[in-house]
Amino acid sequence: MNYTVKKKIRGGVFEIPEIIADKHLKFASGEQIKVLLYVLRHPEKSQSAHAIAKFLKMDEADVEDCLQYWVLTNILEDEETAAKEKDIAPAKEKTEKPAEPIKFVPGQKKEPETVKSEEKVEYTKPTQAEIAARLDESAEIRSLFSDLQSKLGKTIGYDGQATIICLYDHFGLPAQVIFMLVDYCVSIGKTGYSYIEKAGSSWAEQEIDTVEKAAKKIDSLNKINKFWNKFAIAQGLPNAKPTAKQAVYLSRWLDEYKMSFDMICLAYEETLERTGKISFSYADKILANWHESGFKTPDDVERAAKDRAAAAKKPAGNPDASYNLDRVKSKDVSGKLTYERKRKQ
Repeated sequence: MNYTVKKKIRGGVFEIPEIIADKHLKFASGEQIKVLLYVLRHPEKSQSAHAIAKFLKMDEADVEDCLQYWVLTNILEDEETAAKEKDIAPAKEKTEKPAEPIKFVPGQKKEPETVKSEEKVEYTKPTQAEIAARLDESAEIRSLFSDLQSKLGKTIGYDGQATIICLYDHFGLPAQVIFMLVDYCVSIGKTGYSYIEKAGSSWAEQEIDTVEKAAKKIDSLNKINKFWNKFAIAQGLPNAKPTAKQAVYLSRWLDEYKMSFDMICLAYEETLERTGKISFSYADKILANWHESGFKTPDDVERAAKDRAAAAKKPAGNPDASYNLDRVKSKDVSGKLTYERKRKQ
């Protein structure tokens, strides 16, 4: 049987890029398609995950995952990233007067609290003269620049110099931590200074300000990347890397719950079976329950399921009691039979 669109509804249409049907329709989940259709239907204004979740009656975290999928596949873009790429400040929804940018003062480090506030404070990049002054007065920064040029295999221009100085002076990251950050970015092929600055800002927010913390963070990131490469192939996912929110979940499953690859795959498959969609937030609930129950392998999960099934078949009341219906003791005054209760030995 073949199907076609009714003529009477063809008048009200909106554009859907051909690439969606040609390339992504077979890979994207139903939830991801629903979210994209909503965004495409309202191209005249930007959409928030909260508004979309409210309209589609979806979990906001799931909507955010769906939006990040389309960002990673270059179908959508978030305003903040787009603004940074154009080297302009992102537009603000609020109408109140924006905060005054912090004037860059060479050598003056900002306290971590200024970075971790809910509304990030804008800052101005140092000028060439300010960078030269910092290099002249700080042997540590000169050494850092030299080491980073060797690591990157090229001379660091103004953008790179401004980024490194801001990581050091504005975000308050130590020189050794900055070197470890750049070294990690090089290892995954992300050598753009905007990416390095964004990663450095994230590290500052997480208070990764020592060599030990940086080493632990890099170990976690490498573990996530290695896991994702294997997981994406096994599950047929097109994402080259996990979204930011997915990475948070993966870090929890691998580092906190100590879950194996097989356990995470099992939780993912149960999520698909129960909900019919990709939902890391739902899988997280399953894995959290298994972690609290002490399950370490799929066999533990299967064994617990069998125990629950067996318990459900037991008669209500005292599970150790049985009744011998062959031995009638007497009839009560109402004529009802009473039976001798015989406990199991």
